[in-house]
Amino acid sequence: MKPIAIIPPALMKRDLRIDLFRGLSLWWIFINHIPESYLNRFTPKNFGFSDAAEILVFLSGLASGIVYGDLFRRSGFGVASLRMLRRSCEIYVAQILTVVVLLAEVSYIATWQPDMFDHANLAILLQHPGETLLQVAMLRYSPVNLDPLLLMVILHFALILILPLAIGAWPLALTGSVALYVLAHLFDWYIPAYPRGQLYFNPLNWQLLFVIGIGWGADRGDWQLAVINSRALAVLAASFVLFSFVITLGWQIHAIEDYVPGWLSRLIYPVDKTNLDILRLLHFAALALLCWRLLPSNAAILKTRALLPLIRCGEYSLAIYCIGVLLSSAAHAVLSLGWNGLASQTVITLAGLGLMSAMAMLLAVIDRGVHPNLRPL
Repeated sequence: MKPIAIIPPALMKRDLRIDLFRGLSLWWIFINHIPESYLNRFTPKNFGFSDAAEILVFLSGLASGIVYGDLFRRSGFGVASLRMLRRSCEIYVAQILTVVVLLAEVSYIATWQPDMFDHANLAILLQHPGETLLQVAMLRYSPVNLDPLLLMVILHFALILILPLAIGAWPLALTGSVALYVLAHLFDWYIPAYPRGQLYFNPLNWQLLFVIGIGWGADRGDWQLAVINSRALAVLAASFVLFSFVITLGWQIHAIEDYVPGWLSRLIYPVDKTNLDILRLLHFAALALLCWRLLPSNAAILKTRALLPLIRCGEYSLAIYCIGVLLSSAAHAVLSLGWNGLASQTVITLAGLGLMSAMAMLLAVIDRGVHPNLRPL
């Protein structure tokens, strides 16, 4: 007798952990996009192999798996695919509009800081406007700091093909994703960028993290509790996180780096971000396991007012990411004028985070009449 597929129950309550960590990743990305700020020394990239980019990609896949997986089972592929296509188009339009607004912002700033065009990677847009705008539309060119959003556009258009396979044949979907990841590494497959090189985040590699997120969200069941509650996995995860911390701390304190054996350095370096190095993937998986284990979805702290700005930023992640890109360019311009002391760095960075949070809270007020479904990025 053919076994009956077990359909996970629909998620009745919004998992605030998704919004919380998406909000945190947006804050960290904003801080990292201000190279002059000392606060970027305290973001995750300095304490482990992975950083905020992995958080954003995985949680985008996770939220997509939950929302569209439930919609797929409830209303069929046609309805789900239309919703996925609409969201993909929203992210695509957001990418294009942010490029246009960023160009206007940088053009204004360049009246007293001409080098801003080079900093924002927009000089080529002035030199070859027609060709460059075409490449923007074809997703082969992106100004500075918009690379993660470009990756999201590509992954979300691919979601229409990935989701049915992830629901109907999850082992096959994961196997295919792993195979593409391995082959892309072995044969150096990538998507060419304009005017040269490759896209900063290679979608052929980063898709694996996205697919894992989709599967975790769409195929909910007791097996997940077994993974999260496994003491053996928790010990392995904590050990790897500690190992990663020591190695990355050596990047800041060279006395520690001197104790790393030469054979180990040759084995782990370079830790490639563009192609999602396996060490970055494993480090993120270890962190995710520990976070989900230590912070259950019903934790009281998730409902405190102190975390509400972060949660709102995560809830409206697409809009807040675009706003963060524009604010980080403005912050860089101000700090480049010479107001670059610790006090000014602190005030300007915190002001940017405050504006991002205020905009997210405003969007929540405007949108409070809408049913609170998860919003995949």
